[in-house]
Amino acid sequence: MSVDQLILIVEDSATQAIRLQMLLEQEGFKTVTAASGEAALEEINRELPSLIVVDYHLPGIQGDELCRQIHMDINTRGIPLLMLTADETSAAELHGLESGADDFVAKSENSEILLLRVHNLLRKSRRDSVNVEVGRSLFRRARVLIIDDSATYRESLAQELLDEGCEVTQVTTGVEGLAALDRDDFDCVMVDMVMPGMDGIAVCKALSERRAEAEAPLVVLMLSAYESKENVARALEAGADDFVGKSIEMSLLRARLRALLRRKFLLEQNQRIIEEIRLREMETLRAKAEKEAAEARAALAEGLAKANRELEEANTKLRETQVHLIQSEKMASLGQLVAGIAHEINNPLSFALSNVFTIESWLAGVLGEARGALTEPQAFKLEKARSRIVDTGQGLERVRELVVKLRTFSRLDEGEFKTIDVTDAIESVLMFLRHKMSDRIEVERQFQPDNMLACYAGQLNQVLMNIIANAVDAIEDRGRILVRTTTCDGMFVVAVSDTGCGIPPEIVERIFDPFFTTKPVGQGTGLGLSISYGIIKNHKGRIEVSSTPGEGTEVRILIPLDLKEG
Repeated sequence: MSVDQLILIVEDSATQAIRLQMLLEQEGFKTVTAASGEAALEEINRELPSLIVVDYHLPGIQGDELCRQIHMDINTRGIPLLMLTADETSAAELHGLESGADDFVAKSENSEILLLRVHNLLRKSRRDSVNVEVGRSLFRRARVLIIDDSATYRESLAQELLDEGCEVTQVTTGVEGLAALDRDDFDCVMVDMVMPGMDGIAVCKALSERRAEAEAPLVVLMLSAYESKENVARALEAGADDFVGKSIEMSLLRARLRALLRRKFLLEQNQRIIEEIRLREMETLRAKAEKEAAEARAALAEGLAKANRELEEANTKLRETQVHLIQSEKMASLGQLVAGIAHEINNPLSFALSNVFTIESWLAGVLGEARGALTEPQAFKLEKARSRIVDTGQGLERVRELVVKLRTFSRLDEGEFKTIDVTDAIESVLMFLRHKMSDRIEVERQFQPDNMLACYAGQLNQVLMNIIANAVDAIEDRGRILVRTTTCDGMFVVAVSDTGCGIPPEIVERIFDPFFTTKPVGQGTGLGLSISYGIIKNHKGRIEVSSTPGEGTEVRILIPLDLKEG
């Protein structure tokens, strides 16, 4: 018995409608009739039926058009449709299945066959409404498994399905078919009813047990060369979704397969939409609840959070300013110290250089005038003394060069806006960092001919010191530092590249953050690059960094060539 299942009968013949009502009500179904497609739509609006039996030829809306309209609505597209017609031609069956009907029965067909088809469609409807895999894609080719021991028919059928656009797998026995289903997913199984060993009925029963636990509905189409009422009944009772004789035209077989697959895909899509709507509703409710809770928490914490943010910002700015002032004071003090030392060294250095050159000149004259009167040991000693005086002069020249660079550094540390030769600033910084490079780091210079730039000299000197010092620190053993100057798009560019350890990609964006450092505790404040970034930004320029871990880093300082004071 089938209690509480409503079947809508759409039939313009009152006699035929009454016959169908009596037949279905004897099976325990509730029925309602409609004499036209328009009346059927009204009945569907009042109550959704479990199944619709529709005549192909109707006044007004034809049966095929009614099927299409039912499938277009999300609320009705899952209702199974059984089409009846007095036209028993293959063309009528093909057209009915193509219009969207799930099954097709001639009005002259035996009543038992009709009831078997009705029960089969209702059973599939209940099963598929539950066992639909929501996440499965609808835009795919149908995958069909053919189980048939007849190689000729199997190959012919496979070719038809390939022409239909299906992916086809062939096996010859029921055992092989079940093994294939264990390995792969299929949309449809087409199985021969009569086979040696495990026949089609046994395969159907095994599949019925599997389908009860399956995530996605599997369509089963029974094939047989013996087309009888008993075989149809056995196949449908075993769990097949349809029964087709092997003598049927291939176009009708393909139409029946399309109808079964269309319903399967339609149910998947329908369930997907319903599930998505349900999830969105749940998400909306959850989001609303979370929003209300968050607003309540935010209202309570807003004042405190704002005060904490302002305090943290003020504290950070204070720390930045304090360290910046200390750094600036150190640089200013260093400049004054360097200037004083350079001045004190310069005076005695001038006397020493003058005297050395004078003595060397005298010794050269004495050797020239008295060489004939001197013994060989005496001449050798005078020549050696002259050589030592020359070496002393070269050493004093290096000291004078150092003094010049010290004085250059002290002048560059002034805070005024001026035009400077950037290479002088670079050389003075390299001179101060020479002790950290010793013999392990090679410095290569590539300077353009014109390196004059209007800027705040002291601030630029501080930036160069920070950038080049970082390059030196990045090289643990031996390596190379390349310092280049060039112009590009109206910008003066100083590029410092090294062959050090490089910077990991995840922290490149953070290197200009205040107090961020990768150096050990006590070896860095984390403000060198932050201060440098601010200085170059005040120069209306920018700093660009490119780095490859394990290969090195390049830092490019860009300052406008037409920078004006203020």
